Amino acid sequence: MFQSPITSFFRRNEPVLIVVLAIAIAVFGWIDPRFLTAGNFVSITQQSAVIALAAFAMTAVIIARGIDISVGSALAFAGVVAGLVFTATGSAVATLLAAIVSGAAIGLLNGVLIGFGGISPFIATLATMAFARGLSLSLSHASSLEITDPAILYAGRATFGLIPVSVVIAAIVLCLWWFVLRRTVYGRWIYAIGGNAEAARVSMVPVNLVRISVYLISGATAGLGAILTIGRLGSAQPLAGTGLEFTAITAAIIGGTKLSGGQGSIWGTAVGALLLGVINTGLSFLQVPQIIIYYVTGALILVAVLSSQPEAISRLVRSARPRTISAAPTTGAAGADGPAHSISLVGIGKIFPGVKALDGVSFTVSAGEVVALAGENGAGKSTLVKCISGVYRPDEGQLVIDGMPVSFSSPNDAKGISVIHQHFSLSPDLTVAENMFVGREPRNAFGLLDRRRMRREAKAILDELSLDIDVDIELRALSVGRQQMVEIARAVLSDAWFMVMDEPTSALSNRERDQLYTLIAKLRARGAGILYISHKMEEIFTQCDRVVVLRDGKFIGERKTAETSEAEIVSMMVGREVDDIFPHLEAEIGETAIEVKDISNGRLLKSASLSVRCGEIVALAGLMGSGRSEVLRLIAGLETLHDGSIEVFGERQAGGGIKAANRAGIVYVPEDRHLEGFVGPMPIRDNLSLAWIRGNSRFGILSMRKISALARELIGSLGVRPAQPGKMTMELSGGNQQKVVIGKWLATKPRIILLDEPTRGVDVGAKSDLHHLIAGLKQKGAAILMVSSELPEVLGVADRIVVMREGRSVGELPRGVTEEEVMALAFGETSRTAKMPQPRTLSAAANVPLGANAR
Repeated sequence: MFQSPITSFFRRNEPVLIVVLAIAIAVFGWIDPRFLTAGNFVSITQQSAVIALAAFAMTAVIIARGIDISVGSALAFAGVVAGLVFTATGSAVATLLAAIVSGAAIGLLNGVLIGFGGISPFIATLATMAFARGLSLSLSHASSLEITDPAILYAGRATFGLIPVSVVIAAIVLCLWWFVLRRTVYGRWIYAIGGNAEAARVSMVPVNLVRISVYLISGATAGLGAILTIGRLGSAQPLAGTGLEFTAITAAIIGGTKLSGGQGSIWGTAVGALLLGVINTGLSFLQVPQIIIYYVTGALILVAVLSSQPEAISRLVRSARPRTISAAPTTGAAGADGPAHSISLVGIGKIFPGVKALDGVSFTVSAGEVVALAGENGAGKSTLVKCISGVYRPDEGQLVIDGMPVSFSSPNDAKGISVIHQHFSLSPDLTVAENMFVGREPRNAFGLLDRRRMRREAKAILDELSLDIDVDIELRALSVGRQQMVEIARAVLSDAWFMVMDEPTSALSNRERDQLYTLIAKLRARGAGILYISHKMEEIFTQCDRVVVLRDGKFIGERKTAETSEAEIVSMMVGREVDDIFPHLEAEIGETAIEVKDISNGRLLKSASLSVRCGEIVALAGLMGSGRSEVLRLIAGLETLHDGSIEVFGERQAGGGIKAANRAGIVYVPEDRHLEGFVGPMPIRDNLSLAWIRGNSRFGILSMRKISALARELIGSLGVRPAQPGKMTMELSGGNQQKVVIGKWLATKPRIILLDEPTRGVDVGAKSDLHHLIAGLKQKGAAILMVSSELPEVLGVADRIVVMREGRSVGELPRGVTEEEVMALAFGETSRTAKMPQPRTLSAAANVPLGANAR
């Protein structure tokens, strides 16, 4: 299925705005033909020019995930300063420079407060708005300053034929902004910062400097707007620019710029500014009260936002439909004496524009059993969970609970069903008890919150589940694993009998994982049915009774875990045989690439020593909190070295941050790809080239031909699917997102690759692809240092294993050791360590040939 031309048309703001603009002009002209006169259009374009100038800069600010509500006051301040300079000097040049410089000064103040001070953009610009307006009034004594020099008035009054000079200036600025945002490294940085500032920072983007510069340009643009305003009015007005910030923001939003950052069109803003000018002038022309103009402008914003988000309209329409819910009783999990609940999916299908996400999915989960839902990223698992929990309404098939068909209009209708997400839906600032009762808080006889009952019932559930958690402690004080236990207890408290657990162990330590397994057994004994989503085969076979497999949105089959094998399940998931998920390939060993001695970050990491040579993979193993990731971040320049030394190819690194590390040939693939790995709203092509463009762009101008060639090469070599360079990275599956993150750094031709949990949250097929890629890089001579919490992964791919415990490296093990031997070092269990081969000391490890490690 494909999007229709009409749907594609209405998903773009510019064409819609042009149609609305034409209709507005036609309507106003029909009501009053005088609206269509040339003089009126000249007036409209002159008014729109100042709006457009401010809106262009505002677009860049919003794309960078900021806001500037000081532009109107900055314009007034710049105008007053220009007026004072003209009065004092009579110089046109000095007056024009004073306007731009004073506007830029306000912008610079905003940038410093936001970029270096860390103050919220709204608060910072709110403060400077009041500050600049106060200065304007005090410096001018609340009076206008007359300016008569024709050179100063020229930009605001003169025309080229029928075209005002101010419009020509706005058009030039429009073209400059388009070029900057689309064809320069600086523009790419603006989009990257707005889409994901942390990922941009890790990609060597100077985040704070870019933010400061954007506000500086916004202020300077306000100064240019002041010059045009002075030209129109013949004087500098201390109250000029009032409301300009609202109009500029409105023009940007109408033009398609997202307040969430990372997305925006300068051409859309231009049409939006012109549309606002037409509507404001038209309504004023018809003598419509100003309050009505505000209503119309607000309605325009809503229409513009909704027209670009048809899914929002769909939700509104769906929520307005009559609810037709016919659900079975859901009075808690079925215990020994309770009802035996079951949920059946019968031919479930879900269709989105351009794709059929689910097609004929059918299976049943009964009370007291745990069923695994397996499939590659993008197989339809998340969509299926949303259909079960009421987020989506299936387009085909039906849900059957306890033999009765049900239809959910929202998650609130899905009584008895709870989803334990990988990213929790809890509030860190609330207590455990408060979190467990969010949305259904009990009240006492006076209508007040019954906290005593909340604590009592929360403690009863936690005791029943054998969870030793203080109900009065703030959630943020708990570990990730214990927070997850609270979310499960919350589901039990809400009488949920069917639970979906989505990658529940992805961020847990081994001890927390074992606690979760115990809790699952208790839930099963209470009669709960569990749909368990995991990419870890050992969990599927140890925790689940059956496994249901999806591929490309289709139901492939189900197997009892006792009657199948890992190889069969993997084959069903990927549609092909996967011989070796964690391949180990031999490679020629080269020189020592990294040697670290007793490094510390002054906090969690106390002392770590290791070495990595070209052509080998060294894995860091240990429990969560042992300091593994900190070692990588110190080497990558993301944290400050407190003690010890780092040598790269024999040269001591004296710091300098991530840029210096990258110049030395080091790249870092972070643990959390969503936080530091990629910029979601940016296409695959731009993410792959984000770190590369800094050193491969002449005079800061992008070579689109080279970028496209680089993207095609990396997409092909990495096997990114779909192979569409223009597709948004956030729309890819987890495995393909990880390939994009790795590809971004491969583009810089690294010699040392630091991998922190490289396959976390990706499916089996993607794991195999990634590790074949990593092994291939090793064979080409790369030195690879890897952190992984999956011991099978560590044992499968590593040439050597360095074990961390309590912030220290405690030993090194050769290839071929067992999980028990690694964990003995990780836990510091001397009785078990005595039975295993004595680990080599780290100082001697660098002199042991690879052959000895591999045997």
